[in-house]
Amino acid sequence: MPDLGARANVMGPQPILPRKAVPPAMLETANHVLELLTARQSAELAALAMPQVASDVAEIAAAMRPDAYDHHEIIATARVKDHHFVRARLRGPRADPFTVMFRLGEHDGRWMIWDATNLTGRRGALSR
Repeated sequence: MPDLGARANVMGPQPILPRKAVPPAMLETANHVLELLTARQSAELAALAMPQVASDVAEIAAAMRPDAYDHHEIIATARVKDHHFVRARLRGPRADPFTVMFRLGEHDGRWMIWDATNLTGRRGALSR
């Protein structure tokens, strides 16, 4: 790319900044949420969810088949301001993959679930 000089005065597309590292505490919380989902522990999940999404998290936990999933994988992460979106898939030998997306953000020094969506069975860019 040619030298553009003083970048504050340049019109048009600019080089994208380097990707920020995913906070380790957020990844730990995401893995913990997925482990709780695998174990279908609704009460512990509700403790990690903001009050406005506690019912969504409970519905996702209830939609999972008991003892069907034995491992999980994080498919993608994305960041918007101070919130991180996590798309993950739970797998097991006795069930079809279960895909979920949730948004984590800090609240009073703890990583909390601010939004959760069950992507299983949906068709679209998010469920791939």
